Amino acid sequence: MASSTFVVEEIHCGACEAAIGKALTRMDGVQGVSANSATNQVAVRFDESQTTGEAIAQRLAAAGYPVVAGGDRGPDLEGRAGR
Repeated sequence: MASSTFVVEEIHCGACEAAIGKALTRMDGVQGVSANSATNQVAVRFDESQTTGEAIAQRLAAAGYPVVAGGDRGPDLEGRAGR
């Protein structure tokens, strides 16, 4: 099991947090999601044999929550465990 924390734009409220959780938990391999509108961070636990950090970042962007490139805690786009 791996975990990554993504810095994400456009998280404004609890509804945004819920939308992110819904979008990501539908992905194969995602075991847990915690979105925080106060810090604009999304923490994700996932099975590396079923998905990657890059796929999670793409899903976030498709849902309207783009990952900040070069963020302090951006995704590990090669699928390894994040910070």
